[in-house]
Amino acid sequence: MISARGENRPKIKVDGQGRVHVSWSKPLAKRFTGDIRYSRSDDGGQSFINPVTVNDNRDPIGHRFDSLGVNDEGRVYIAWLDKRDRETVEQQGGSYSGAALYYSYAEPGADTFEPNIKIADNSCECCRIALDIDPHGLPVLMWRHVYGDNIRDHALVSFLSPGKPDTPVRVSHEQWQIDACPHHGPALSISKEGRYHAVWFNDAEDKQGLFYAYSEDNGQSYSPAINFGDYTKTAAHPYVIAVGNKVYLSWKEFDGKETQILVQQSNDGGNSWRLPEAVSSTGNASDHPLLIKNDRQVFLSWQTANEGYHLIAIEEAPVQ
Repeated sequence: MISARGENRPKIKVDGQGRVHVSWSKPLAKRFTGDIRYSRSDDGGQSFINPVTVNDNRDPIGHRFDSLGVNDEGRVYIAWLDKRDRETVEQQGGSYSGAALYYSYAEPGADTFEPNIKIADNSCECCRIALDIDPHGLPVLMWRHVYGDNIRDHALVSFLSPGKPDTPVRVSHEQWQIDACPHHGPALSISKEGRYHAVWFNDAEDKQGLFYAYSEDNGQSYSPAINFGDYTKTAAHPYVIAVGNKVYLSWKEFDGKETQILVQQSNDGGNSWRLPEAVSSTGNASDHPLLIKNDRQVFLSWQTANEGYHLIAIEEAPVQ
């Protein structure tokens, strides 16, 4: 079985050697529990190795919401939300907010993962984790974190080596206080030049909607966050992809009748932006929009109940 929902879906990546990597959350018998699973194809998807379980804690608890990253050499990085520490604390009569962020990696071609590493306690319990690869081939993770008295802003961690995370840094400061998970994780894209581009949603009393910021010092500090999208049309589920100095944002809005997908483009690394453009719409249910690319174009990937699957070219000219 495979969990397949907006914030918790299977992942697929292809490395520079042509190997195909997949990860997913496998639901267990009890609700809100699961294991993180991984498999790989060395022949272009014709066959796959037997799936392996990545989480080394095998209690029937929550190990879910995986995120997959693979560098060009084929080293595999997987991060997920894990409730093993919450279970321990609650069994001892204590309280524990949210879940924890855990991580592991496998060397190129390996069928086993290294021992699990805890990145942080008190992550939000069911928002997607953003994961991208930095110019050194190391992972960078961004997630919704629980600060203080249920302030659910965002944090980011880069790595000093595959097994050594740096100190997490706070990215967003809207101060959204909510004792629940909004099912609304961030997105992250790192250009080959090393600029980090981050987007997220928050709904604090005086800072609401979608936000974008960039970092030029490996995620240690950020540009002032800019608000984008129309909050009155429930702008939601932003995504970002960077290709050199070109940066693309996508998100969905609902006007009471139709859901639209909008895309906004920057040609100078996120310093300035063109006006947003609506690129597709539907009158029924739909998935979250995603941006993907190959070596020639950027595409919007979007599934709708009425019209089916959309793959829409956003960047007409070849990308570098």
